[in-house]
Amino acid sequence: MKFCCRNLKFHAAIHTRFDFLVKTDNPLTLEISFSVIKKLWCFSLFATLSSMSDSFEHGLRRCMILFGTAIERGIRLFAKAKVRVETRGGVQPLLALESQLSSERTVKLLEVGEEKILTHTIPALSEKYVLEISEGPARFLPRFLQLGAKRVVGLQYQQRESLKQGDVSRGFFIRGLASMLPFSSERFDYVAARFATSSQGDVQKHLKEIERVLRPGGQGVLIDFHPYGPYASRGEKRLRDLASPITGLTDYYRLCKHVGLRVVDLRESFLDESMRQFFAQEEIHTYRSLKGSPLLVFLFLYKPRKGASKE
Repeated sequence: MKFCCRNLKFHAAIHTRFDFLVKTDNPLTLEISFSVIKKLWCFSLFATLSSMSDSFEHGLRRCMILFGTAIERGIRLFAKAKVRVETRGGVQPLLALESQLSSERTVKLLEVGEEKILTHTIPALSEKYVLEISEGPARFLPRFLQLGAKRVVGLQYQQRESLKQGDVSRGFFIRGLASMLPFSSERFDYVAARFATSSQGDVQKHLKEIERVLRPGGQGVLIDFHPYGPYASRGEKRLRDLASPITGLTDYYRLCKHVGLRVVDLRESFLDESMRQFFAQEEIHTYRSLKGSPLLVFLFLYKPRKGASKE
């Protein structure tokens, strides 16, 4: 009788420890501590049941092990789910970028992210033919000209009044469709495709066209919304196209391989300290909640020369 009482007290102590674990935020503590408690719990129970019949004891032991394992798996799933949810002062999911910033501010942050990565990764363009694909005005054509490009063309796939076709002051501009580029095959040595817009369309078709107009040995860069960025998945203000086939970074590799392009490098742009200047003092909380969020992904492409291995 005394032995059973001591074990009941031991069970109570374990339950107290379990209550503490439920309140903790550390997934590693949850996993390790609960595993130890499960073993102690089973050991105590086994000692209590030592006087019972073998068949009943075996069945009860098995039930307790299954019960403890189920609880442990539940806690692990809870811990993984909690890691995916950004918390700020309690369990509070991170709001979408579109719901916290105006469209003008969001576009500005994306432009800064493009500038930081692209201006330092443009290859040598001396005597090269260059194409920039964008929704709005081609922002990098002057840079391409400075680097010695022989001919630069900016294709705008949205009808805007800010641009005249044939304007050669900053390069040659035309309007057209990114999914049906109005150029002959193997025309350009370098293509910069800026598809981080709400009207990007079918990325797979765009990639096929980029592969078609690139010369063998040509290079390019595809700029897109980061698939893990804090972008809205619904609503009129959403930036990302709901029809986009991109759900993760590996999808880009799959699509590029399908159309005959190689991804030779991949870089990411995040909302970092350099973008603090675009937030007013009263918006410091918004800045802190978004700091570190992925904004853009840059895929650096290469079209293999004819006869080269596709691997």
